[in-house]
Amino acid sequence: MTISATLRRALLFLLITPIVTLLACTSSEGTQKKSTQPSTDKGVPRMTTYPIGRFAIDVPAEMKLVHQWQRLRYAEIEEFAWSGSVPRERARDEAWKKRLTEIGKLTPPKGKERVIIETREFPGVGAWARGILFYGNRMSPKDGNWLILMDVGQTAAWLELKGLVQYEQDMLHDLTEIAKSYQARRFGDLKLPPGNWFYTERGAINLPYLEQETAAARFEGHPLGLEIDIETTETHKVEEAGLIKKTMAAMATGFATGLDIDKIRSRKKTVAGLDGEEEVLKMNDGNKTVLNFAWEYRGRKDSGEYPEIRITMDSADGKLEQKLQVWDAILNSLKPMYGTGR
Repeated sequence: MTISATLRRALLFLLITPIVTLLACTSSEGTQKKSTQPSTDKGVPRMTTYPIGRFAIDVPAEMKLVHQWQRLRYAEIEEFAWSGSVPRERARDEAWKKRLTEIGKLTPPKGKERVIIETREFPGVGAWARGILFYGNRMSPKDGNWLILMDVGQTAAWLELKGLVQYEQDMLHDLTEIAKSYQARRFGDLKLPPGNWFYTERGAINLPYLEQETAAARFEGHPLGLEIDIETTETHKVEEAGLIKKTMAAMATGFATGLDIDKIRSRKKTVAGLDGEEEVLKMNDGNKTVLNFAWEYRGRKDSGEYPEIRITMDSADGKLEQKLQVWDAILNSLKPMYGTGR
């Protein structure tokens, strides 16, 4: 679905969500989780459950997970499946050398001959792990990145933490703690042992909230042309304005000048015990009409259990009742996974 500049600008203002620009459209076929709701004669959509961060949500089974992105305690986590046709030792070596070559092409900061500071093995982390410390900013010799490649069964994970070189031992401690707390997970496996699980696309990390964590996912490929985004992130200051006030402000300030906005729903709505706000809007800029479905929870300060949550669904106009049915099923499925494996 292509949205005009006016409509896109209005959506960004109303939702203040960076998901579309954060998520690269890389394929993730084969990562769907177990179906939780069969189709019925009443037209209730067949859904598939995806754990994302500290929560799980159902989306229509026809849709594909385009990308899932997460960051925990400031460490970015990137996962992929090992190729079954390549010997594991060779696959590790190829993945490591490829990333090492990319890092080696970076320009070192002034006064430093090499961008790479140190490489080392990590015994006791996964089945195998190797890491590298390198200068992450060619403009400053103070900035450094620790990067670890970890082999965990059929899954591999890159963990990267950025900080100051003078604190590289503290960075290494934090990154190693995350790595040791990581557990690979079979597709559809949501029944982990009790713990403070933070779910990634292919695994889960058993650590409680500390300062920062973000998870986001994007789904596409529905017959009705739906695009779904979900993002959870910590907040250190709860926003005063909710979704409804943002819409009113956009209309009052003229930000949405030239845009005809029809409110289909605009109300308080509690989802998974979280008191949020829901809006369903039909917007027309004179050339194109789109539907935007949104639910937002503003979160609690410094909380992993109650983060800021935004769920959106976008499509072209048409078949509103069918889309509302899908939307309601998505919201009603949201459930917390914080505290225990469920």
